Order: sequence, then structure tokens, then C-alpha cells
Amino acid sequence: MSRARDLRPPRGTTALELDPLAAISARGFLIVVAVVSLICAVGLTLATREQISSWPMAIAAVVALAGGYAWFARSAFRGGAGVTSDRFALAFALIALGTVLNSLSCLGTNLAIRDDWGLITIGLALMAAAPFRTSSELGVYAAISVALAALLAVVHVILSFTGGFPPLIVVTVAVAPALAFGLGSAAYARELLTGIYAERLMQAEARNQQFDRLRQEFVDDDVVGEMGGLRAEVVPFLARIRQAGIVTADDRALAGRLVQNLQAAVAAPRHVDSLGDHAGRLIDESGLSPRLHEDDRATIRALLIGLETSSLTVPGSIVVEFIEGESDRFGMVRCASDDVRALRDEVMPFLRMVRLMFRTASEQVKGRELLVQFDIERLA
Repeated sequence: MSRARDLRPPRGTTALELDPLAAISARGFLIVVAVVSLICAVGLTLATREQISSWPMAIAAVVALAGGYAWFARSAFRGGAGVTSDRFALAFALIALGTVLNSLSCLGTNLAIRDDWGLITIGLALMAAAPFRTSSELGVYAAISVALAALLAVVHVILSFTGGFPPLIVVTVAVAPALAFGLGSAAYARELLTGIYAERLMQAEARNQQFDRLRQEFVDDDVVGEMGGLRAEVVPFLARIRQAGIVTADDRALAGRLVQNLQAAVAAPRHVDSLGDHAGRLIDESGLSPRLHEDDRATIRALLIGLETSSLTVPGSIVVEFIEGESDRFGMVRCASDDVRALRDEVMPFLRMVRLMFRTASEQVKGRELLVQFDIERLA
């Protein structure tokens, strides 16, 4: 968490924009807050009914509160953008209207400012909005809530409370819920966003490490062919010789066999190095194919062999094309089939291999053709 505090997420980003799956728990929290707010509103209205001077206003206050939370929930459960700034502004306006109507419904007959449920529910709404909106935006709404609570408290000090507690105490009690919930919601939104952002960076770093490991495994096991397998024999052999300090006749025989295997492994790829051997047509006007990095060339070769050996491929339809511009290089592999989607499913392991080895790669179905595109960033 100390690392998370040092991070600076992108400005104007909400927690749910970084982690859409968190919307499930955020929606549940919103429903709980809405139910608690409505129970609080109805319960306090009935408990302090002798203080109500206008029942139409009291009922309208509960209706406005319910409407605000209903619009809030509808925005949260809809697809797409979700709770946007303008949609939350409307929900907050309805809830704030409920706060004002609740306060005015007991104007002149109010006995204690703490009995006004609107001062609590407006703060609860800000807490529910923490996952949906930014901390700076919630800070603005918190300031509005505090100003509204202070204004209503002053009105009641003038028109309702003729004695008892000093005005400063009344105003402090009135603004306390909005201030506490408002600041808490802004801090919660900031901490939630920072934590999710830090987690995303850690996951991205872990994915990069995994990609590097998989690339190395692919190079060892598939790209270099027999040379990758030789590593498991050569490294222990040399370690044992170094530890023993002597070379026996059996060691010389084994060394000779390993040398022969190494020579065969090095020479074997040269006989099948041409990508045109596995394609019906090779288009390479810039001569890019011989200059490809061995890992990339082996990846393309594996894809071509997979397409070539598939029974779904139309014979002679495999086309490989390399294009080199002034600042970029890319390649394409096209293949025709009577059932392109089935062909794509069959060679999917090779397509995944292409996406793994090339940072930018994609495949798509166009009519009766399977098109694979990839950018070439490195050369031999």
C-alpha cells in the first residue's frame, strides 16, 4: 500500500473505468445505501411527525430522495458509460432537493436540527458515489452539501429555534454529517482508484515477465529446434566436467556425440530456412525475409507449416508478403479455405504463437481467406 500512495493515476479517471468488474460490488453498495437512506427518511419522518408543519413537503421530500436514488441506480446498472458526470449531477440534485424539502417541511416547528434526515442522506449519497466518480468531483459536491446544510441550519436558527443551543453549535451539528461523509467519499474514491491503478501496474509487469518467460521457452523448445533440447544435455555435462576436473574416455565419446548433434541442429534450419518453401507465393520486394530475426522467422515458419499441413487449406493458396517502409516493417500471411473459421480454430495455437512473439499482431476472416498481419520490429 505504501507503493500505491506514491502512484499518480490518470487525472479524471474513476475507479470503475480502471476496473469495470468492481461495478458489481459498487452497485451492491449503492443499493444498500439507498435502502438505508429511505428507511432513515421514512423512520425519522414518522418519529418526528409532531414537528412537521407541511405534510405535502414532507412526502415530496421522500419522493425526491427515492427518485434521486432510483436515477442513480438506473445509471449504475445500465451498460456503456454508466454513472456519468451529468447523470450523477441529476441524481445529486434530486437528493439535495429532498434535503431542502425535508428541512422546509418542519420550518417554524423544528425542535432539533439533528432530526432532519436530509442532512444525513445527502452525505450517504456521496459515499455511494465514490466508486463511480472522481475524488475531485466528490470534493466539489461535498462543499455544496456543507454549504446547503449550513444555509438550512441558519434558516432554522432564525425561524425555528428561539432558544437553547448557540447558533454556532446548531450549524456545526448540521454540517457535520455532510462534511464527514463528503471528505470520506473523496478519500475513499482516491484510495480506491490508487489501489486499482497499482494493481493494474503489477499485473502488467507480471504479464510482461510471463511473456518474456514464454518467449524464452518458445525459443528454447520450438524456435531453435534440436538446439533447445541440447541445452539440457550440454549444460549438465560441462558442469560435471568442471566439478570433476578430469575428462574420461566416456566423457570424450559423449562430447563427440554432442558436437555432432550440435552441428546437425545448426545445419538443419538452414535447409528449411526459406519461408517460400511452405507458401504458394512469397512476395518480398525489399528482401526483408532473409533479414528477419531468427525467432520471428521461426514463428512465421511454424504458422506456415500449420497452414500447409491442414486439410482445410486450399492447396497453393498460402501467400506470404513482406513490406518495408521508411520507418516501419510489417508482414501478412493469407490463406484460402472453404471453411475459414474452422481453419482458424485449427491453427489457433500458431496464431497465439504469432501474437506472443510479435507485439502487434492480429488475424481476421475476409470472405474465404484467413488474413494474419504483424509488425516487424527487430531484424537479425
